[in-house]
Amino acid sequence: MSDENVIAAVTKTLSGLILGALADIGGAGVDTKPPNELAAGGADKLVNLYLFQADVDGDLRNADRLDLAPGETGDQPFPLVLHYLLTPFVRRDPDSVAHKMLARAVRVLNDNPVLQRGELSAFAPDSNAAEQLDRIRITWQPLGEKDIYSLWSAFQTPYRMSVAYEVRAVLIDSHRVPKAPVPVLRRGRDDRGPAALGAVPLGLPVLDAAVPPLNQPAARLGEQVVLRGSGLAADSARVRLSHPLLADPVLVPVPAGALTPDEARFTLGAAGIPAGLWSAGLELTGTVVEDGTPRQVVTVTNETALPVAPTITSLPASVSRAADGSAVVDVVYTPAALSGQPVFLIFDGRAVAPDPLGAGTHLRFTVPDATPGEHLIRLRVGGVDSLLIDRSGPRPVFDPTQAVTVI
Repeated sequence: MSDENVIAAVTKTLSGLILGALADIGGAGVDTKPPNELAAGGADKLVNLYLFQADVDGDLRNADRLDLAPGETGDQPFPLVLHYLLTPFVRRDPDSVAHKMLARAVRVLNDNPVLQRGELSAFAPDSNAAEQLDRIRITWQPLGEKDIYSLWSAFQTPYRMSVAYEVRAVLIDSHRVPKAPVPVLRRGRDDRGPAALGAVPLGLPVLDAAVPPLNQPAARLGEQVVLRGSGLAADSARVRLSHPLLADPVLVPVPAGALTPDEARFTLGAAGIPAGLWSAGLELTGTVVEDGTPRQVVTVTNETALPVAPTITSLPASVSRAADGSAVVDVVYTPAALSGQPVFLIFDGRAVAPDPLGAGTHLRFTVPDATPGEHLIRLRVGGVDSLLIDRSGPRPVFDPTQAVTVI
């Protein structure tokens, strides 16, 4: 997630990194003016960081959003590629000082090819650029003679030694909320959708799917998950749960008797398991005999998707409609979202962002234009919704505890 301040945030972060690299050169600073305005300034020693061009990242422009469930629609974040010109400017000292400043700037950008979240937060606290999932990368951009001539002719100033860098991808999120319709209860007469089967025996352990209980679209903390596949026979096994916002995987032992050649069963514990889109794999430990000597071998399977759903633990049965037509809904949920995970309340098919006053597992949502009557509620954390459908009975029904009446 990143807002309209993301371009300025990238410029501030680059300027801050370069300024830190110039600390041993007395009086040196960083500016972002057009190069033709440098001579009119008062500073004698500058490294000028000028944003001279912005392009669209074609690959990301045509990619689907990662945080939308099937059947939902929403505008893709606008992906930009920023082009910066780096020019040392020295008014009175010899050119060797300018060369030294340019080398310092090039060195710090080479040492920081990816803008870290901590750097973006420190240099640009007024933007949430640090929360976008795609990393922002810095790449050297070669300039040919025609490029140099065109740029400096446009600046209408004498040429100075310069280098160029490309920064991608910088995402600007849309203000238009995504559309999230209520899910379908049945698919056809027997609730069987289309199926395509195909299998090629490989002789290696392979996972096909992670199946939550009752064929739910996601698992909740404390529930048992079944990893189905083939060739899973082993002496012991551990589940590897990986999340894109966590540096290390979470390892969960498979209990004795819960491992067969076709499946592995484990319970989704609470420690270190936030809601969101996870990947589940298996570490299989078996015994092989070589030259009459047994030894243990660990085999790691492929990974399969495992959505982990948040659980709404407290929801008001009814809320009052304000004079402007809005309604405030307080939601308590578990587990708490990670920093950088988007959180929305799906209310009447609309995705509503939380108010800034909420924190932790207690969030407040102001729903505009809330019509009177009963509304089904879902909480979406990291692209995964709380479970709205109760499948424990003979027929799937909507969970009555996840509804709010606007009065």
